[in-house]
Amino acid sequence: MKQCNTFEDLQALGTEKIHERTHISRDKVDLVLTKSYGEIGRVQFMGYISIFEREYGIDLSEIKEEYTAFCQNNANILTPKQSVILQSTSNSKPKWVAAGIALIIILMVGGYFLQGNMSTEPREEVMKLTTLAVEVMEDANSAEDINISENNETNITTVPIVSPAVNNELNKSVPTVSKSLISGKEIAIYPTFKVWYGMINIASGEKTQSITSDPIAIDSTKDWLIVLGHGRVEIGSPEDKKVFNEKNSVHFICEKGILKQINEKEFIQRNGGKNW
Repeated sequence: MKQCNTFEDLQALGTEKIHERTHISRDKVDLVLTKSYGEIGRVQFMGYISIFEREYGIDLSEIKEEYTAFCQNNANILTPKQSVILQSTSNSKPKWVAAGIALIIILMVGGYFLQGNMSTEPREEVMKLTTLAVEVMEDANSAEDINISENNETNITTVPIVSPAVNNELNKSVPTVSKSLISGKEIAIYPTFKVWYGMINIASGEKTQSITSDPIAIDSTKDWLIVLGHGRVEIGSPEDKKVFNEKNSVHFICEKGILKQINEKEFIQRNGGKNW
């Protein structure tokens, strides 16, 4: 995994990877990465920054000072916001356990009846399904324990982790698809909210990155790889725009005057095995 040394490295890492490691909700990670200070309370913001420092071993004191200065300079426009942090209730774990036991019983009963009417090969598939259900519940209970501990220490809600084995099984059936969005000499990206973006000139390998809420012009006479910290943007020309509303990082490629959306895997392949 690439070593993160600065806040810009975290922005380049992207919302999804930070969410997977820290378990902070994606929308909160987006607010921190895009420095949307006016939308985050002080306790929450300092808690998120502390988690980033702990997980990636970096010093983000400059970002804390920048946030404090913002609050002091904008005290007249900042209004207290009701907390939306969810606390884990004492009976949440029993509910997970009860639901898991019920699911396992249903699968085992169904497997019993199926085994009476199927050959040896289908019986093996039933056993695999039952085992997979048990693994999912074990992972869910483990994630619940982590969430309760994290809430007690930082007062921040985390998201249960879905078993990587389940994700791998699902991803095997999903093909890599590139969506053609628009073509022409004048192509631009119009952020709905302030966003970090990075552009790589495919021919020269030169990289450009910045944080902006202004339109991002793309020279369609050149070929580019493009990554955005979030996908809440509009793409096209002033007369013809396509609206996106993605909370996570999005990736694009512009070749021969045509802008296409690609997934992270294809982006890394086209960028020589690097995510930025």
